[in-house]
Amino acid sequence: MVTPKASTIKMTPEELKKTYLKLSTVELLEIVDNKFNYTALAVSIALAELASREVSEQDINHYKDSQIEKVVTFIKRNISDDLNLLQKNLFYFIWFPLINFAFKQNFRDDNYILKLKQANYYSLIGFLVFISTGVLSAIFNYNNLISFTIWIVGFIPAYIFDEKFNREKQINKLKILYDSTNADEENNLE
Repeated sequence: MVTPKASTIKMTPEELKKTYLKLSTVELLEIVDNKFNYTALAVSIALAELASREVSEQDINHYKDSQIEKVVTFIKRNISDDLNLLQKNLFYFIWFPLINFAFKQNFRDDNYILKLKQANYYSLIGFLVFISTGVLSAIFNYNNLISFTIWIVGFIPAYIFDEKFNREKQINKLKILYDSTNADEENNLE
């Protein structure tokens, strides 16, 4: 990406022209597409550079198709691609951060927001149920088998709550985000 609007970055029109001359057509289209992240001067110079390159309608359509594909991929990763049952169990029972950090970092790096939130949810609930089970065991003198059973059974309400409330809440947030993004994109087309 190129130089977004920032109070510390001041470029002259000549510097912008030199910089934008080196950019690919796709990068220039991204500047125009995300015009609210750039100064009016930066956008106008990007438009002038695009005009001088005589960008075809096919190039613009290809860019739009790639942007739509990005949105579709984002939605797929955050609505239909949630943690599978084995992964949910992994984070519930192996909640210790040093052990599951690598998994969560992979989700973060790959922009799997729903999976990351679910992993954090199951780790937190697993930890809380583990501590609660320990406290109950100390108070009521439960043996290890009963304590372990309580911890295992605690996964069931955590799973049901996640499926019924957490996931639906996430999906609704993403739908709102997608609807506003879709409306913005339609406005850009006009």
